Amino acid sequence: MMDIGKIGKVASVAKTTEQKSAKAFKLGQQSYQQKQAQLDQLKTFKQEYEDKLGVMGQQGIAARQLQDYRLFLSKLNHAINQQSEDVETSHQNLDSLKTQWRSESQRKTALDHLVDQEHQKEVQARDKAEQKESDESVLARMLVRDSS
Repeated sequence: MMDIGKIGKVASVAKTTEQKSAKAFKLGQQSYQQKQAQLDQLKTFKQEYEDKLGVMGQQGIAARQLQDYRLFLSKLNHAINQQSEDVETSHQNLDSLKTQWRSESQRKTALDHLVDQEHQKEVQARDKAEQKESDESVLARMLVRDSS
C-alpha cells in the first residue's frame, strides 16, 4: 500500500497548481476579451470615420482636409493591424493557458482518485483486521467455553 499522507500532500500541491492555472487562464480570457473589444472599437471608429469622409466628399472637401483625413485613416489602419496582431498573440497565449490548465486539472483529478482509492484500501484493511480480531475473540471464547 502507498503512503496516503505523501499522496495527499502531492494531491494538495496539484490542487494548488491547478487553481493557479485556472486563475491564469481566467486572466488570459479577460486580456483576450479586452484586446478584442479594443480592436472592435478601432474598426467601428474607422467605419464611422470613413462614412463621415464619404459624406464630406459628396458635399465637397478641401484638398488639404482630404489629405489629413487620409493620413489619419492610414494611422488608424496601422493601429488596427497592430491591435489585430495583439489579439492573435493573446489568443495563442490563451490557448496555451487553456492547455496548461486542462493538463493540471487532469493531473489533480487523477491524484484525487488515487487518494480515494488508497483511502478505501486502508478502510478495507482496517475492517478486515477488525473482523479477524473479532473472529479470533469469538473463537477463543468458544474454545474456553468448550474446554470448561
